[in-house]
Amino acid sequence: MLPRTPFRSPRSIARIMLAAGLLSVCAGCATQRPAAQPAASAAPSLPALESGFLTNYSRLQPSDQSPSVLFYRDPTLKRGFRKILFRPVQVWRGADRRLDDIPESDLQYLADSFYRAMTSRLRRSFELVDKPGVNVLEIQLALTLVTKPHQKVDFFSTDVPIRNLPERTRELGDATKTFIHDCALEAEFSVSGPPPAKADGDKRRHRKRVVKAAFFDKRRGNETSKGNVQTWSDVDAVFDRWADVMDSQLVGLKDGTFKPKLTVSDTPARSK
Repeated sequence: MLPRTPFRSPRSIARIMLAAGLLSVCAGCATQRPAAQPAASAAPSLPALESGFLTNYSRLQPSDQSPSVLFYRDPTLKRGFRKILFRPVQVWRGADRRLDDIPESDLQYLADSFYRAMTSRLRRSFELVDKPGVNVLEIQLALTLVTKPHQKVDFFSTDVPIRNLPERTRELGDATKTFIHDCALEAEFSVSGPPPAKADGDKRRHRKRVVKAAFFDKRRGNETSKGNVQTWSDVDAVFDRWADVMDSQLVGLKDGTFKPKLTVSDTPARSK
């Protein structure tokens, strides 16, 4: 368990943030696995409340795609980026008894697998850097499931670099499956300015970070491919698909061919 811790486009960064929104769109995209019909006796979904991961929830507004996808983007910045700082993925589990049986190793795997999928795909097209700076777009994602306000939260974060992530062959447990199906996908996209001038006697030199976009996607059931996850292979496939969508949209921006047409009906099946 850990504490929280080339791209040029003449188009507006608002489209970058729309591409970010398409990451959450892909959570509702069809996958090769047919939609599973919920059992009649299935337990009700756990509510995914604001976890505290995002800097500011008050400015989020329902997106055009779904009232369960809350979105914010700053319309003032109209400049592209060629470098990306992709921060470690975080997983937040609230203190709900229905989540007590999740092995900590499962939650750590979710953080590591999601991070691996995203960085492996993005580095094919963009320069990934390891520190903030001018003209660097910072991206951070989290899977969160907090069911009561102000409750204790367990934090898990990718330990970078990931040294070993073996394939998981054992069965996906019921409590872990509940977390995956019901958790929210949260993201922030930000930029940092240069470090401030060092004052006499002041050893701290913090960059000012400004959030340029954020989303809080709390869809579940048939609205999202997470609801069809039954095995660890399904988990990895969902993460790979999200990474593909993010990469393709950012590449489209870079090449000037951005076409946000991805929907449930026209998503191509992923081949392996």
